[in-house]
Amino acid sequence: MKPAKPVPVNDGMPQSSIDTKHWWRYKNLRNLNLLMIFPLLSIFTLGFDGSLMNGLQAVEQWREYFDEPTGATLGLFNGAYPIGGLIAIPLISSISDRFGRRAGISTGAFICCIGAALQGAAQNVAMFVVGRGILGAGSVLINASGAPLITEIAHPNQRTTATALFQTSYALGSIIAAWTTFSTFRIQGSASWRIPCAMQGLPSALQIVGLWFVPESPRWLISRGRDEDALAMLAKYHAEGDENDTLVQFEFNQIRETLAFDTANDRGNTFSNYWEFMRTPGNRLRFAILTWCACISQMSGNAFISYYLSPILTAAGLTTSLQQTLINATSQMLSWFSALYFATLPGKVGRRKLFLWALALVFICLVAITTGSAVFAENPSNKSAGYAVVAFIYLFSPAYNLGMTGNLGLYITEILPYNLRLRGMAVFQFWTLGFIALSTFAIPVGLEDMGWKFYTIFIGWVMVEFGVVWWLYPETKGPPLEEICHIFDGVPEKDTIDMEKFAAKESDQQGNVKHIH
Repeated sequence: MKPAKPVPVNDGMPQSSIDTKHWWRYKNLRNLNLLMIFPLLSIFTLGFDGSLMNGLQAVEQWREYFDEPTGATLGLFNGAYPIGGLIAIPLISSISDRFGRRAGISTGAFICCIGAALQGAAQNVAMFVVGRGILGAGSVLINASGAPLITEIAHPNQRTTATALFQTSYALGSIIAAWTTFSTFRIQGSASWRIPCAMQGLPSALQIVGLWFVPESPRWLISRGRDEDALAMLAKYHAEGDENDTLVQFEFNQIRETLAFDTANDRGNTFSNYWEFMRTPGNRLRFAILTWCACISQMSGNAFISYYLSPILTAAGLTTSLQQTLINATSQMLSWFSALYFATLPGKVGRRKLFLWALALVFICLVAITTGSAVFAENPSNKSAGYAVVAFIYLFSPAYNLGMTGNLGLYITEILPYNLRLRGMAVFQFWTLGFIALSTFAIPVGLEDMGWKFYTIFIGWVMVEFGVVWWLYPETKGPPLEEICHIFDGVPEKDTIDMEKFAAKESDQQGNVKHIH
């Protein structure tokens, strides 16, 4: 497939009555952007999890308590999380579509709190594994509802950046987990690992409280026949209370028309609704992209860095708990800062380019890590090789974040029309958790049996990922959310609007409101 043609600007797009470039000057928009912090925390738990398991492997008290877990046992500890998530996937659409996006997040957050409590209080392997499985189940509900909520409540001029920021809380969770394990590993006794394990439930507790104040998705409200509530939400947060604002009316009518079409084509039962992904060429392409996005998000070598940094550093000659926990903590800080900056790029550069550049840079990092590990394994006195491995471990996360953090989270959300959005997120979560389970079980066994040679599998695989993205992924930069479906399903170009170019234009030119032609 060739990349989609750029979507032309329609000068009839209604301007926002407020200057979104200086959003902090407007009370309601300022409140909306601050309240979005709570759904933005949705992927925090997953980021915390990877960094936590990295840190625990460097904590002597944890290793001793669980009898030095390696190989399949270590794989079970890490794999319990995605297995729990797979079990919860059927609940995603039934909760969030029926009771609202906020209900989906709140339910998942409550489950995560239970899982974190069990994990932190674990008395044996079984209790630890069960706690991690429950955490995985709650996390998948939070993740699948969080991104759609942000996409659907954000001001249209800020949607791209707001949605891209969703994935950045992964790195924030990683930072807090890494520094927590670094701070507690010196504590004598099981508190050294119980404290960070229990803290994994903290962001979920914050979400349970904060979500009471977050507005519900106007798309969900209209889908439940609550048109007046939806219009009031759009007016309050997108036009400082003016229900007659032209942009608000445009959004409101566009959502209603889209949902009316979706409702007319609804198949009425779960199987038929999921089978909708197979019914048209556009939906089959969406399904393929969701599957491949799940693959590149988990099978690009990042599982090494996320879950098995400790054995990689040990193989490179850095063996102490201090060295490993410090490298884990500082590398996560670099990851978060890079993720925040790169979240601003999709609206400027385009989604497709960021995917391709990220995979190319990840390939270079993996080659360097593999080469350095091979040289050090051959000659352990060659400290420079070990340091080179560490350097490219630091560089790996920014390379990955360029295209596979904020950019990926934005892309998988915006390619889905409303009627498929929750089901599409469930499909993405299913494949993501499947790939996480595969990698977390296979990597410790592969490292134990093959050492650094196991890395070469991922080098070859990233080349395949690059080729598929080049062939399969259309560019979605430009149109507003409700019109991105035209790239997949077809529409005359004259009917489309480049929302991102328009947003940049109107931030410098607040003028008369024009009507849609």
